[in-house]
Amino acid sequence: MKKLFFPFVLITIFYQVNAESNSQEQAKAILHNLRQDLTSLSADFQQQEIDINQNESEVSSGKVWLNSPNQFRWEYINPAPQLIVANGEQVWIYDEDLEQVTIKPQDSSANPIYVLLDDSKTDKNYQAELIKVSPIEEENDYSWIELTPKNQNDEVKQIWLGVEDNMIRVLQIRNQMENNVVFKFSNTTRNPEIKSDLFNFSVPEGTDILMENPGFGESDY
Repeated sequence: MKKLFFPFVLITIFYQVNAESNSQEQAKAILHNLRQDLTSLSADFQQQEIDINQNESEVSSGKVWLNSPNQFRWEYINPAPQLIVANGEQVWIYDEDLEQVTIKPQDSSANPIYVLLDDSKTDKNYQAELIKVSPIEEENDYSWIELTPKNQNDEVKQIWLGVEDNMIRVLQIRNQMENNVVFKFSNTTRNPEIKSDLFNFSVPEGTDILMENPGFGESDY
């Protein structure tokens, strides 16, 4: 029996590695098909935060527009209006109720939003794997892709994409503190015509302007 142990372990390891390799290739294929010929995207969304103790925040909702490779407009409507706009060089975070906007440089490589559009950033920054168990409790028939950052110092610990009919239905992001943000998308449109000015922001008169890091640029407002 002892003589069989070592070969048995090797066979077990081989099948585990082979299965893992297959799941990674399947994940890459799904992501590639998902993004093939995809240049822009628009959708309605619902967002909810779930902490490590499974406490759930109020659900936020709104509309999102994405333009490859690194422009987006994230517009919150409920429960309070807020706007996040990125033009590829800088990001504006506008709080209408506070009459305040934060402006900061855009770091495209670090933002998990880009896994929705950009194959190259996903391959460079994440290990993708097709998983069998849904990370959300509700029943669904989605194909689930788990993305693990290759940089272990990343603020993001894990990302899950729920895919159905070549569309991303769910995006879940988990940070190093085990807190989750879940985005659910509906009314998704592939390659809509989006005006370029949607990805720029004109600061309303009387708005307080905060620069996130000292020495970044000069305010034009």
